[in-house]
Amino acid sequence: MNAVAVNPKQVVVVPARTAEMNAVTWRTTDDAFRRRLHIVVNNVAPIVIEGDDYDALGQWTDDTIKALVLARLELVEAV
Repeated sequence: MNAVAVNPKQVVVVPARTAEMNAVTWRTTDDAFRRRLHIVVNNVAPIVIEGDDYDALGQWTDDTIKALVLARLELVEAV
């Protein structure tokens, strides 16, 4: 079978995985030259911020990353 050209599109090639989270921790890897920030939450959930979104973060702090993680995963901090 020969390759068939298609218009570029992001597709899901692996079914979604779910995990229950009652606490979150994360680690970051910042690549300023490529304008990319990798955040790995609980060693299972990757979040990538790049390009203009990376620039919009500016000088980020732990509080910035915490807010970003909670927003992306749609979590609410327990009181």
